[in-house]
Amino acid sequence: MTVSSDTEASPTAALAERAFAASNYDFRVLFGIPGLMLERRHRRGVGIIVARTTQLPSAALDAIRAWRLGQYLLTGFYDPAVVAREDMTREPRADVHDGDVHGIAIDPDGGLCAYLTLKQPLLTEDSASVPYSAIDRPRFPCEEIHGRGWQKSIRNVDDIDLGSCWELARFVKDQRRPDDPSCLRAPFELGLVVARLARHPRLQQRVRLVTGDLDPEVALKSLRYFFVPVATFAPHQVDLPEGHALRPRYRDNATAPFVAAPSDIDNTTYIRWADIDLALDRPDDEAMIRLLALRQFVRVKESSLKRPLSPPEECEYPKEALTAASSQEVSSALWDAAKAGHIPWRAMTLGPGENLPKDEAFWIVDGFVQALAISPAGATAHLAGLGPEVAYFPHVASMHGLESLEATTPVRAIVTTADHFEDLWRTRQSIFETTTETLYD
Repeated sequence: MTVSSDTEASPTAALAERAFAASNYDFRVLFGIPGLMLERRHRRGVGIIVARTTQLPSAALDAIRAWRLGQYLLTGFYDPAVVAREDMTREPRADVHDGDVHGIAIDPDGGLCAYLTLKQPLLTEDSASVPYSAIDRPRFPCEEIHGRGWQKSIRNVDDIDLGSCWELARFVKDQRRPDDPSCLRAPFELGLVVARLARHPRLQQRVRLVTGDLDPEVALKSLRYFFVPVATFAPHQVDLPEGHALRPRYRDNATAPFVAAPSDIDNTTYIRWADIDLALDRPDDEAMIRLLALRQFVRVKESSLKRPLSPPEECEYPKEALTAASSQEVSSALWDAAKAGHIPWRAMTLGPGENLPKDEAFWIVDGFVQALAISPAGATAHLAGLGPEVAYFPHVASMHGLESLEATTPVRAIVTTADHFEDLWRTRQSIFETTTETLYD
């Protein structure tokens, strides 16, 4: 794989190409290895492997470390001067622990098209049983960067031990192939498989908290896309010491630490995952239209781990509509306020078979709505199932895949303009410190 002639003149691109040359490996040979945590053969160009470090051949691990270095050079996260000075062709082996879990998305030719890892500090049997909230416990990599002061506003973690906590890191697709269908699909496929695996009954006690740091304008929106409630904290820039390989990543980009409790996952999220899975099962063009259309449906539940800030003194919305983590409590408060005419929303009731407006935002208080898409054959087909905890936010660029929004049961919903919805959204996000500039752009 080569890059354009303009990019080839860049020293960073040359370092990345050297790393990618060292990442040459046919990952298809991993299928069938005994003891893998999960394997799924190719679906429309993407195969998935989930494995611990100790289950991977050394050549595969070397290739992964080289590929990770190349990708982080291309994204500007690594300092090319440090990489050149230390003559790095792959990330250090010491950064990969035997207990790390590797999620690998494989293209039809055996190359990597997306990757993520779940990490822990080096733990002993004793330290694995230490509470996550303990002061002097071993630190996760993100805590080495951001410290632990931000965790003062976390709640409901006292009974979570360190051995059931993981850091999500290195979630990246192949930056060299932005239009390759496998690389477009791979992050969705990999994210879906790993999320479902974490909620498998045999692993739920082993994965009770996920942490890390993220760019609110990219990674936070990705987690929200999967309807995973996340507690984040004020984004900030960190100036790491001179010579730290990841200094540009934190100096040049505002990042926010986060925590998520898999126990917050409920039927609303599982339905969302089923709708993503259904979209991924379609041919490339139809799949991309469906995946884009799904962006218009947003999860409005906040993480049970985050203690909200105090709401503004002067605000037209009821306090419980701003500070409750459960969106059902919020929507009930908004319903009452809308009926009383205290907020610029209106209360709407529908019977089965009636349509909701596509040009306005709505929030389901109770009942169930089906979003329908147009199939290539011209017939309507299921796109998404929407119930309480879900809101609809119209987005012109995503509208192409949405045909109609139809109540399948009696429904109560609160409806407003997109501007009023974003106003409430921003206010709630500032209270829970999960702010992004907009929902989409």
